[in-house]
Amino acid sequence: MNYIEATNWIKNIERAGSDYGIERMRELLVLLGEPDRALKYVHVAGTNGKGSVCAYLTSILKEAGLKVGTYNSPSVFCYNERWLINGEPLSDELVAKYLTVVRDTIEAEQKLREAFSLDKFQPTAFEIETAVMFLAFFEAECDICVLETGLGGRWDATNVVYDKELAVITPIGLDHCGILGNTLGEIASEKAAIIKDVGVTLEQAPEIMEQIRHPYVFEDGKKTVRNPRIELAKKTEFLTASKDWQKFLYDGEEYFISMLGRHQIDNASLAICAVKELVKKHWQISDDAVKRGLANTVWHARLEIVKNAEQRFNIVVPAGKTLVFDGSHNPHGARTLADGIAEYFKGERVALVLGILKDKDYEGVVKTLLPRADEVVCITPPSPRALEKEALETTVKNVCKQQNKDIKVCVANDIKRAVRDALDGDAQVVVLCGSLTLFSAL
Repeated sequence: MNYIEATNWIKNIERAGSDYGIERMRELLVLLGEPDRALKYVHVAGTNGKGSVCAYLTSILKEAGLKVGTYNSPSVFCYNERWLINGEPLSDELVAKYLTVVRDTIEAEQKLREAFSLDKFQPTAFEIETAVMFLAFFEAECDICVLETGLGGRWDATNVVYDKELAVITPIGLDHCGILGNTLGEIASEKAAIIKDVGVTLEQAPEIMEQIRHPYVFEDGKKTVRNPRIELAKKTEFLTASKDWQKFLYDGEEYFISMLGRHQIDNASLAICAVKELVKKHWQISDDAVKRGLANTVWHARLEIVKNAEQRFNIVVPAGKTLVFDGSHNPHGARTLADGIAEYFKGERVALVLGILKDKDYEGVVKTLLPRADEVVCITPPSPRALEKEALETTVKNVCKQQNKDIKVCVANDIKRAVRDALDGDAQVVVLCGSLTLFSAL
């Protein structure tokens, strides 16, 4: 398949929906020769901050001279961003190559099973993309791989790996409740299941920490509780910040990051703690590599003040105005965005161009963001899971009544046009937010 044929094929698989579990993932890897067994991994799970922590770790490990494979989902601007080698997306040619290999392997197995009247074999889109990751990172001879879970942890396709150097658990909140559970403890249990011998996290609520300290797995149909070594990232001390950078102290050392929001300091502290654990396992990572890596980390659509918007997206930002991208897709993420707006844009008129997926707590997102908004433009994200703009508009207007807010609320058909119109209006700050799927439409 060429690139267009390959991506069309995976889109068709995606439309078939998802199915949770790792048994089929292992079957697919066996058919592919188990490329996963030749690699080393840092595995990252949590509700918010996973992508940022992966980005920090990738940048640090790259500065240490290692070849780093990074697997994230969803991508922000282009499909190929799901697979990064030293921070660079796979080429169209390689994406097509590996998707073709996986497709041919699946079809051969399907024919064999049909001949012997065996159960059907149809991996999900995420399982196929995960297989592409293993093939790509194996062939590239990556020294270490940073994996972000897609959903949960216990039954996520990425949890098929054996040789984990360590697991990292970012802050946990209520999300995907229909699948993972309705309490923080239940959700934490599913995410903590990625931990084997060593885990790194921040201090969290007691019911979360209980699950992190005592994760369990099912082995031969029996529940087995693990007792891994859990390392907590040390408390940080905020020093100073501008709209371009932040400085903080961790364990007496000063660090600099370019990503905004106090939550990014917590994410950076998780990365520092994780690296210290890797050093204990004899990985050669200097303090200078840590500092350079943190300072050089870029992770788009996370409270990102957009630079060169005209060149990158053909969006003109008038003088004196600011365009912000943020993939705040749940109330926990919306809280960090709301806090960021209050910190960096206090007293400025803010317009939200907002699009949310229907399987998220969209009312919770709206309730969290609305106090920071002076106007809201509702849009439909480019996703089969999208909440239609009219339904979002109704929710925003209802929340306005609850919060006694009298602001402009409207809908727009085109995402880029909505951003341009908002920038041409009265707002001093325009924030495109609500779902990471929005940014692929720019």
